[in-house]
Amino acid sequence: MNEEIPLRDQILETSRHFLFEKGHSSLSMRKIANKIGVSATSIYLYFDNKDHLLHTLIEESVEELSVAIELAAEEANGPIDRFEAIINGYVDFAFNKPEKYQVIYMVRSEAMARYPKEKFRKARRCYELLVKTIQEGIAKRVIKVEKPMVAAYSIWAQLHGVVSVVLNQRLDSRIDRKEFLKESVNHIVEGFLVRTTVS
Repeated sequence: MNEEIPLRDQILETSRHFLFEKGHSSLSMRKIANKIGVSATSIYLYFDNKDHLLHTLIEESVEELSVAIELAAEEANGPIDRFEAIINGYVDFAFNKPEKYQVIYMVRSEAMARYPKEKFRKARRCYELLVKTIQEGIAKRVIKVEKPMVAAYSIWAQLHGVVSVVLNQRLDSRIDRKEFLKESVNHIVEGFLVRTTVS
């Protein structure tokens, strides 16, 4: 146990490592306690059960992702610049903090089914920023889509696919990682704009 770091933070960090390196099935209160060097009872002082621990990990990671994207978008001029900033903010977060990014998506569906509804609403912050950006583009006649929410979710899914290929080491070894990321993000941005921008 590292006495310089609060126990709660040690629990979250150790749990995140377990999830990132070995997957959801590896996570148990006993393993976390053993790794830190405390009793399992100590963990229950901070977290009611495994679900509570997982939900906290997700909530904190989503909050950091949301803040990172909001900061990236803050100085953008107009909906197109903001759109690009949101995408780049998302990708930058994923590769600067891969463990926190992966936690958002790797928790099993049955655990997420118990995720509190009010936290789901908070988790949609950065997604809703993208929706609002698209809506602003529509109002200014620089973006044309019939369903902004569907468009935003499609973009989100494409980004996650690109990021996951690299983080999960599924990229063809003949392809340069940086080039793949740059080209993939450009395709998402340019494809969206070409498809939706009014000439």
